[in-house]
Amino acid sequence: MKNFIKKIMVAGMVILSATACEDITDLNVNPSFPTEVSPSNLLAPIQQQMARGLQWDSRFIGQYVQYQSWSTRGNVWDQQGYVRNSDAGGEIWRSAYFGIGLNLVNMQTAAEEEQRYDVVGISKVIGAWSWQTTTDASGDILDFDQLYTKRLTFDYIPQERAYEEVVRLLKEGIADMERTDGVSSQTALAGKDQIYNGDKAKWIKFAYGLLARNANNQINKAAYNPDQVIEYCNKSLASGADDALIRFDGVIADNANFYGPLRGNLTNYRQTDFIVRAMNGTIFTGAIDPRIGRILAPSVGASETAPASAANPDPSKYTFNGNPINTTAATSGTARIPNLWGTFVAPTPTTTGRYLFRNNVSFPIMTYAEIQFIKAEAAFIKGDKAMALEAYRKGIDASIDFVNKNTVVSTTFPITTLITPAEKSAFLSKPAVVPAAADLTISKIMLQKYIALFGFGAMETWCDFRKYKYDPAVYTTLNTTPPIDGLFIDNNGKLVQRLRPRYNSEYVWNLEALKKIGGDLNDYHTVEMWFSKN
Repeated sequence: MKNFIKKIMVAGMVILSATACEDITDLNVNPSFPTEVSPSNLLAPIQQQMARGLQWDSRFIGQYVQYQSWSTRGNVWDQQGYVRNSDAGGEIWRSAYFGIGLNLVNMQTAAEEEQRYDVVGISKVIGAWSWQTTTDASGDILDFDQLYTKRLTFDYIPQERAYEEVVRLLKEGIADMERTDGVSSQTALAGKDQIYNGDKAKWIKFAYGLLARNANNQINKAAYNPDQVIEYCNKSLASGADDALIRFDGVIADNANFYGPLRGNLTNYRQTDFIVRAMNGTIFTGAIDPRIGRILAPSVGASETAPASAANPDPSKYTFNGNPINTTAATSGTARIPNLWGTFVAPTPTTTGRYLFRNNVSFPIMTYAEIQFIKAEAAFIKGDKAMALEAYRKGIDASIDFVNKNTVVSTTFPITTLITPAEKSAFLSKPAVVPAAADLTISKIMLQKYIALFGFGAMETWCDFRKYKYDPAVYTTLNTTPPIDGLFIDNNGKLVQRLRPRYNSEYVWNLEALKKIGGDLNDYHTVEMWFSKN
C-alpha cells in the first residue's frame, strides 16, 4: 500500500511539472492581485492623498487665517500654537513622504519605461504640487536626493531650494506632456485621472497655475517679476471648467469628503467674526455679499422668526454671527452660531451640509477665480491698475459662479436659492466692491481672494497672510493682537509662520537632523519663511 501511494505521488509530481508550469515562480502569482500594474492605476489613490493631507491640516491652518475657530475658549490652534507630541498638523508632511511619495516615484518610473509621457508629466506636476504645499506649510523639508534610499535619517534643505525644485519639475512636466512621441493616451487615463480625466491641456494649465503661485509668493524678493506671474496666469486656468477638483462619492466614510457631515470632523468649529465682516457689509462698506447666505450659516434671528418665502428669499433678513478668536460661541438665543454644516447639533450621516461642507462635494485644489486674483495682485504691484481691475472683477465673478455650483438649494430655513444674474450684477456695480481703477487697492484684491478661497484654500490664504506680514491695513479688522501673556503657546510675542514637521517621523526618528535647523525649539513655528522675507 505504501509503495502504491508513493507511485501515485511521483506520477502526480511529473504531471504537475509537465503540464502546470515551466517556471516554479508561477506558483506564487495570483492573477487577482498583480504585482505589476499600469502606472495610471496609481493615479486615483495618489490624487485622493492630495486632498487628504490638505484637508486634514487645513482645519488648523483655517484657524490661523481666521476662517474658523473653536467653539470654546483656550484652543491651542486658535492661540496660534501647536499640540505637542502629536501628529496634528502633520498630515501634509505624511502625505508628501508616505501617502504620495514612493507611489508617485513608482508611477513615474513605470510610465517612463512604457513611454507614457502624459503620465510622466502628470507625475512631475503632482510632485511639484506636493513639494510646494509641503514647503509652504513647514518651510525646510527633507532632501529630495536622500529619499527612498537605504538611509534611515535625512537632512533638511532650505525652502529656497524647494522652490527651485518645484519650478524644475513643473517645466519638465509641461515639456513631457507636450511631447508627441511615445504612447500617451487620454482614453487610457479616462476614469483613472480623477481631476482632469486625462486631459493634458488642462494639466498643463494647472502646472502654469502652480508656477504662478510659486512666483507670486515671492513679492518681497528683489527678483520678483510681476510680468512673469501675469504670463503664467494667462497660460493657466481659462475658466471655471478648468478648476482642479478631486471628487468624493460620499456614500460611506471612506469615500466621503473629509469636511462632510458623514466624517464629522468639524463639529466644534464655527465661522469667525472676520469672515462674517468681510461679507456682511462691514469691511466692504454697505455691500452685503450675495455669497454670504450660500457659504456661511445663519444664526437664529430675524431669518427664523420671520423667514422669507421660498419664492422670494431675502438674505438681508438673515442674521450671521461669527465667533471671535479664542472666545466661546454663544449657545442659545439669536446670537448662537451654528457649525459649518448649518446645524446647532452634531450631524448625522444624513445631514445635508452646506457649500463645500458636504459628503459628496468635489474638493478644489485650484480654481480659475484664484488665478484671476493672483493676476490682479501682480498687475497691481506692476502698476497696471486697469489690468488689475479687470482680473479682480473676473475673480469675483468666477467666485460667485463657483459658489452657485456648490449651493444647496433649500425651501426651508435657511431658505437658499442660487445667486441670480441680477444679484451678481448689483453686487459688482457697488463702488465699495468694484471701484474705478484708480481707487482699486491691494486690500480689496486680497480680501476678495480671501472670501473666494473660504472653505478650501486656507493654505494659499496663509501664504498671503505671511507675505503681507498679517498687515491689518491689507486685511482690514483682522485680529492681529500680539500673542502675549501666555495666551498664545510658546510664541514669545510672535505670529505663527509654519507648521512643525510631523512628530512621529521627524521628532521620533530624525531629531538630530531637525535640531540643525532649530526644529527642536519651542517657538520654531514662529520662524519666518524664506518666501515671505524681504
